[in-house]
Amino acid sequence: MGQGQEVHARRLISLSIQEGRWVLLQNCHLGLEFMDELLDILTATETINDAFRIWLTTEEHGKFPINLLQAAIKFTNEPPQGVKAGLKRTYALITQEQLEYTNLPQWKPMLYGVAFLHTTVQERRKFGPIGWNIPYEFNQADFTATVQFIQNHLDDVDPKRGVSWTTVRYMIGEVQYGGRVTDDFDKRLLNTYSKVWFSEAMFADTFQFYTGYKIPRCKSVDEYRNNIENLPLVDSPECFGLHSNADITYQTNSANEMLATIVNIQPKDSGGSGGETRESVVYINWLMTCCKNYPRIIYHLR
Repeated sequence: MGQGQEVHARRLISLSIQEGRWVLLQNCHLGLEFMDELLDILTATETINDAFRIWLTTEEHGKFPINLLQAAIKFTNEPPQGVKAGLKRTYALITQEQLEYTNLPQWKPMLYGVAFLHTTVQERRKFGPIGWNIPYEFNQADFTATVQFIQNHLDDVDPKRGVSWTTVRYMIGEVQYGGRVTDDFDKRLLNTYSKVWFSEAMFADTFQFYTGYKIPRCKSVDEYRNNIENLPLVDSPECFGLHSNADITYQTNSANEMLATIVNIQPKDSGGSGGETRESVVYINWLMTCCKNYPRIIYHLR
């Protein structure tokens, strides 16, 4: 959706309602006015083919029609939390054929290195301004484009000279992932990751992204997935280059956000008193004080 796409959407929806096709409308937060019209179309049309289905993708938006949301079955796709979950998701999309793309020994370690970098840049977002000055929307397309560049580079590599690390670092830190970064210090951080992790040292058995996070030497995708299963469920912020206190800040913010959400969804009395009781206010304040003092309680409850 977006400017001028409503005409095409009306035509496809009308045709699909009659013939029983499926329709996918993407980025519906860019066409909120048409969402009201879409709800009227779906409710006012008397004859709809039983095979007709309509899918909508949208970002969170406060003005999205609530009636349309209530009438729909909702799915959310949240990024996985933690290095283990992120690598599992990445390697779930990698096939054995892709892993055997080339016989060059640099290919598999570099692929794992890109996967670890992809997980790291996404994980830093949860720490807020401590992780990135600006919350960037890194996604699977960034990983796919970087992997494709690595493949093309290895196809053209001179066996005598080896990998051109200057080129690899520039493409990762300035073009593929760096193309989304607008803050100078964020760009500096991303280039530091590229410089430290992508070099000849990554092929050594002693190389580690952080203590306990090595590049496994595997031959099949299943071996990589089994190795990823052995990673810890909870990662130290130091794994991402942050101070250990960053985890306290993250957990405190998560607890406050969760409690604020709980308070907002509580039913509001419409009686003459017109507000929360004194006991409920005291109880909520007590809960929030406990969670600030003991943020790990909320973390484990999650």
